[in-house]
Amino acid sequence: MNNFIQKGRTITATLAAAVTSGQLVLLGNGKLPAVASGTYAANAEGEYNTGGVYALPSATNGTAVVGDKAYWDSTNNVVTITAQNNDPIGHFAAPKAAADSTANVRLWL
Repeated sequence: MNNFIQKGRTITATLAAAVTSGQLVLLGNGKLPAVASGTYAANAEGEYNTGGVYALPSATNGTAVVGDKAYWDSTNNVVTITAQNNDPIGHFAAPKAAADSTANVRLWL
């Protein structure tokens, strides 16, 4: 296959804001969920993982079971179970209790 570039789980991108390693970002107008592989300054090229399960900061309300949809609240920078005004990022990969401040999320591929 002459046109194959890469598997596509890691994407190189330049973001306007600085990010820290492990931070979830939404890439482009399509709001592709990705996790920063390292810490990058604003306007610096970086590597972002678009697949896998990650422990992410979570809203401390609402419960979820494995397979429930996970959304990103960009205002508070947390995973939530609330779809309204939030972006879908994947599915919960482990149960989440209401008081949990982190949640395991499998990103959309």
